[in-house]
Amino acid sequence: MKNILIVLALILTACGTTARITWEGVKPLINTEDSVQLYEFQMIHVNGVLEGLILVKKNNLNRPHLVLTSYFSLSLFDLEGTAEGYKVNYVIDVLDRRSVLDLLWDDFSMLIDPSAWTGFRPVADDQGNILLMTTGTGIRSTVIKAADHANGYPASIVIEHPALRLSVYLKVLQDAQGSIYH
Repeated sequence: MKNILIVLALILTACGTTARITWEGVKPLINTEDSVQLYEFQMIHVNGVLEGLILVKKNNLNRPHLVLTSYFSLSLFDLEGTAEGYKVNYVIDVLDRRSVLDLLWDDFSMLIDPSAWTGFRPVADDQGNILLMTTGTGIRSTVIKAADHANGYPASIVIEHPALRLSVYLKVLQDAQGSIYH
């Protein structure tokens, strides 16, 4: 009898669907429609910290263009979307690793165009603002948390890669139109 119950429990739990869905209709977390967005950027890996300002906009192909600079205007990387993926316009030696650039590109692509990705059902508040998005498992697991929504977009975003012990923190500074960075 005990064996039958165990087999029945295994069958019933094994027949469930994965909770992964396409994120069609999920609103972007970064608004690049008609402006350049400027964020404070902080990346923490184990005990190392990389800080600066990141400009996010869409290029002529309607793909993301990301420029990360230090607080002293030293460019750290410049990535631009292409039809095939992205191209590296500039990167410092420390970040010049394909896996690091791919990870950063994927993270920002999820924020700008989540409809192209799949993952677990996003968690939203009563107004429909996305609070949490999760995708991947194991080493490719990504958790995105958004908070302090204003005008439908979050003012702070945290991207975590738990298995890699890597976290990226973004905080909106201002609309970059008219700034020295634009």
